[in-house]
Amino acid sequence: MRSRAVWLAGLVSVVIALLGVRAFVDPVAASASFGLPMHTDAETSFVRVYGARNALLGAFALVLAARGMTRPLLLLFTLASLLPLADAAVIVSRIGPGHELVRHAAILLVLATVSLALRRTPESLR
Repeated sequence: MRSRAVWLAGLVSVVIALLGVRAFVDPVAASASFGLPMHTDAETSFVRVYGARNALLGAFALVLAARGMTRPLLLLFTLASLLPLADAAVIVSRIGPGHELVRHAAILLVLATVSLALRRTPESLR
């Protein structure tokens, strides 16, 4: 039986992958959600890169969760916790600090929470 932390990591992985897919399906809306709204598809190249990153990381994390590979999953979520900080730095460099950073802070909180939950599982100590 998989731990609750691994199930939580699997659920968060699906959400991350779906956010990545959304960036391809509706890049204009995804850019607004990211915090740097664009108005045409031609302007949203960075959103597609962001989407590819999220789709790949989400899919990879989901595979690790499905296989119950707690230690690699812990490492992935711990390292991925740095990404919202980098995303926030991009926003601050373009438009300065503002309410757009709340989303990235929430994502950081979720990733850090999953990392902590995974760290506390007995499987991660093996």
